[in-house]
Formats: sequence, structure tokens, C-alpha cells
Amino acid sequence: MKKLKYLIKYGLKKRLFTKAFYISTAVIGVLIVGITLLPTIISSFADEPGGEIIDNRITIVDTTGYNFDDALQTVINFSLFNLFDNQIEYLLSNDIPDATYYDDALPNSGLIYIYLEGGLVQVQVYNSGLHGYVASILESFLPNLQRLKYEIDNPGSTGMINDVTVDFVKDPNAEDTELQSIMSALSTAVIIPIFILITIALQFIGTEIMEEKSTKAIEIIIASVPPRTHFFAKILSIMIFLVVQLLTYVIFGLVGFGLNELIASGSTSVGGSWGDIVGILGPVILPTLLVTLVCAVLGALIYAIIGGFFASLSVNQEDYQAIQTPVMMILMISYMGGIFAGASQLSGLLLFFGYFPFSAPLVLPVAFAAGQLGWLEVVISFAIMIVTAVGLLAVFTPLYRASILSYDQSSLFKRIKNTYRTSKVLKDNQKLYEGKK
Repeated sequence: MKKLKYLIKYGLKKRLFTKAFYISTAVIGVLIVGITLLPTIISSFADEPGGEIIDNRITIVDTTGYNFDDALQTVINFSLFNLFDNQIEYLLSNDIPDATYYDDALPNSGLIYIYLEGGLVQVQVYNSGLHGYVASILESFLPNLQRLKYEIDNPGSTGMINDVTVDFVKDPNAEDTELQSIMSALSTAVIIPIFILITIALQFIGTEIMEEKSTKAIEIIIASVPPRTHFFAKILSIMIFLVVQLLTYVIFGLVGFGLNELIASGSTSVGGSWGDIVGILGPVILPTLLVTLVCAVLGALIYAIIGGFFASLSVNQEDYQAIQTPVMMILMISYMGGIFAGASQLSGLLLFFGYFPFSAPLVLPVAFAAGQLGWLEVVISFAIMIVTAVGLLAVFTPLYRASILSYDQSSLFKRIKNTYRTSKVLKDNQKLYEGKK
């Protein structure tokens, strides 16, 4: 255990406590903060929105008897004051909407149906062309209607009242092209960083092992440290380094996000907040980010294990670059398949790539954000990746013992075959030695 800790610390010192790491982290950190500040930067240079006309026609059906329509109109008009040219037309109606609402050629931009069910306020919103800012106002205000009802029923009383769950009824006849384009962009934005991280893990562990093997230093190391310990130390040091790097970038992102929201809250401009930009994807962002981080770590672990074994088969750096081609091919197929599946929204492809352990780290966040996979499927995919990593360790650890001191220059498959034979001989010799004891 002491030797393992020493090797891990040594590997971390080589990467963490260097000028290159400090400089690259600072540069990337500034870029991340800059990207998270883009909404306020853009909105500060944009024209004042006072001249933009909002001429929506909104029908309000309120059957509660609490006159929520007055409060709703007041909130919308106040929120738009000095920001837009408000020409909204409000229509009050008693006609309860049904599933055929979107089938009728109505001039409405939207309809809000407020009713009581078991003493609780229920809300349905039919959006057939509402302005984005008006839609965001509704998303913020409508959940408070149950509180307003409680205050009317119990004047001066205070209590913990749950938010109203607003049902945004979708148009079944409309193609959700906007959501598809967002998911297409999201698939690229999510997959590329994970792909880069996995590639870094693959290259780092290969470079580190080849550095020792090409200089024959590996013979001295293996003489004092078991190959199993050496293999685990390389993987763990790389993974700890990548986790530290990931957490550092997340902290930069949170700092930038906090600054952006702080600046946006004190600005009269519209669109400076990330909430205004992500819109309907807002509730999905944080869970998707968490899934992405876990996928990045598990994906890097799987490919680091594979990369470590393939590096042990190699003789020098050039040999390693050639011998890792099959691994890079698998990674590239997963990368391209993930982007295609995310852009096309084909549920079958997303499910396949989401469960296949070598492509799941790249595809799972996109499939989750698209709603093709729920939390249960995500947990199952995580379990598959963990089992795969454990299985790869179980298979490659004894092979690593035989290959790390081998300088065989035959073809890849022949090297693996020879390594397997050598590992069996070493295992038999070990059993024989332990039996004599």
C-alpha cells in the first residue's frame, strides 16, 4: 500500500505541480468564465428592447372565482413596462379548452386555463405563438397561484404552500424543430469535452508508461514494485489528476455563472440571464451536467485501463501510436455515432449507444437530456460502465504483468496471444511456488 501511495503521489506531482498545468488551467479558466459571461456581454451591447412590439393575443379561462386573470394581466404588463412596446390583447372566456384546441385555426397566441380540482389550483398553458419573454413570465408567476388563493382564503395567515404544477400542453401537430436544433447543438457541446478528456486519459497513461519502458527504467521499477501495483498506480494517478482538473473547471464555470446572474439581475436589458437563454431546457441542465461529469470520469477510467494495457504491449512511442489504433477507432465510432444519434433524435440509436459501455460515456448525457433515457436507465448504464471497468481490470492486470517487461515487436494480435501464454505460465509458476511453501 505504501508503494502504491508513493507511485500515485509521484505521478500527481509530475502533472499537478508544474508551470504548464498552472498556465493551461488559468487560460482555460478565463475562457470558461468568459463563455459563461457571454449573455450579459452580448445584452450590454444589444439595442434597448423598448421598441420591440409584443402583440400577442392571450385568452384567459379562469373558472376558480378568484379573479386570477386580473393578477395575471397586472404581472405581465408590469414585467413588460419600459422593456417592450406592449400591445397584448387579453380575452376572457368561459370556453374550457380540450385536446382539439390546436386543431382550430385560432388567432390566439396562447390560452391559459385556470381551474380548481380538489381545492387545489390547476393550470394549463396552450402556447400557439407566445413571445419568449411572456412565456418566461408565465413560467415564473403561475406556480404562485396556490399561494395567492391561500392568502385570499386566510387573510393575515402564513403557511408553507406548495407551488402549482403548470401543465404546458404541447401541440401534437407541430414538429418541435426548435428543441431538435437545441438538442443537436447540445449533443456536440456535451460530447466534444468528454471525447477530449477520454483522449487525454488515453494519451497520458500511454506516454507515462512508454516513457519508463523506452528508457528501461521500468525494469528497475518492476524489480521493487509488483506489476499489479504499478498498473493500478498509473490508472489512479491519471484519474485523480483528471478529476481535479474537472472540478477546477466546474468551479470556474460556477464563478462565471454567478457573476453573470449577478450582473443580469441589476440590468434592465433582456436576455442577460442564462435562464432566459436555456428556456424550456432549464430544468434539464443541472441533472445533465451531473450525468456528464460522471460519464466523463467513467469513460476516462475505461479507456485509461485499455490504454495502459496497450502501452505495456508497445516498445516505444511510435509503436504505441500505431498499436492504439483499434482503441481510437472504437472511440471515433462512438464519437460520430453519438453526434449522429443526438442530432437525429433516433431513440433506437440513442438507446444502443447509451448502453454500450465504450460509447455510453459520450452518448448517455445527450440521451438523458433528450428524455430518451430516465434516471433508472442512467443508473443501469452507470452500472454497466462500472462492471466493464472492473472486468477490464480483472482481464488486463495479469496480462499487464506479462507484457510490461516484454519487447515483442510482432503484430498486435500475436503480441496479445504471446502475452496471454506468458501470463498463464507466470500464474502456474506462482501456484507451484506457493505450493512448495
